Amino acid sequence: MKRNNGKKLEQTPLSATHRFFQKLGYKNDEQLRFVLVHDAKNNHYQRYSSNSNSAYSRMPVIPLYKPFHLIESQVPFITLYSNYGQPVHLFGQNARGYAIFMEVNYRESRQSDFQDIRAQFIDVDLNKVSAYLDTKQQAMKKAESLQASQSDTVTSVNITRTPSGRYLLLAERTRSRVEQLKKAYLNRHSKSLKNAMIVETKNGFHMYWPIQDGSIDKFVPIQKALVQKFSSDPRITNLSRAMRVPGFYHMKDPDDPFMVKVKQWGRSQPFSQNELVNALQLTIGSDAQRAQRSR
Repeated sequence: MKRNNGKKLEQTPLSATHRFFQKLGYKNDEQLRFVLVHDAKNNHYQRYSSNSNSAYSRMPVIPLYKPFHLIESQVPFITLYSNYGQPVHLFGQNARGYAIFMEVNYRESRQSDFQDIRAQFIDVDLNKVSAYLDTKQQAMKKAESLQASQSDTVTSVNITRTPSGRYLLLAERTRSRVEQLKKAYLNRHSKSLKNAMIVETKNGFHMYWPIQDGSIDKFVPIQKALVQKFSSDPRITNLSRAMRVPGFYHMKDPDDPFMVKVKQWGRSQPFSQNELVNALQLTIGSDAQRAQRSR
């Protein structure tokens, strides 16, 4: 499979991807729901840029689906269906710059309520540095400090004025710095993550704790507690959250694609939600609020 610039992408067998679906507890007759988002469109510069005329800003989001038992046995041959029943070749879209995401939790259709919790999960992004500052001078000073840093090296810094009048600073770390932080993060949390399924992305990790017989009502409080414990992305708390699928490329930099892959499979049996809370000593709901007030 080749991308537009002619650089050949490695083709990865589905075995790990298929095992990933199985670890999430999907049954043969259940629909897997995917969404394709153009990686370049979804980067932080485009998200906060006022340049809405960018070609990337007009790239469509593509919802797709297919029953688990009909998904092809190897990644290069996977074809899913659009809402109009049109076949879409997944690896071909990935080669064109689309990221492959999948809803983790189960529902029969995009219009229906969620019926099953398949995992509790987090997104650890070690690439980005962000800060809200009250004045432009503060933002510029922070940017200068980042660019001068010998330890936390960055490749780019952008400052934008928000609708509220504050200034948002966004910076991206160098690839070598991200790799250092990945190793340090896994070492720091090795005990807590020993039973988790770990998917490595270009910028960090997605951590999963597969769940059996989970409660819909408990999902969000546990997600928030995981965010607190692991200092992960605070947005990853909603039932409909879609995550990157291992076996496909991260394409935000088309000249430097990164294969998303399972780094650790975790334990063989899924958790109950109560077991996970106890095992990780998570602080849930009102307990978390009381702990916050006591600091």
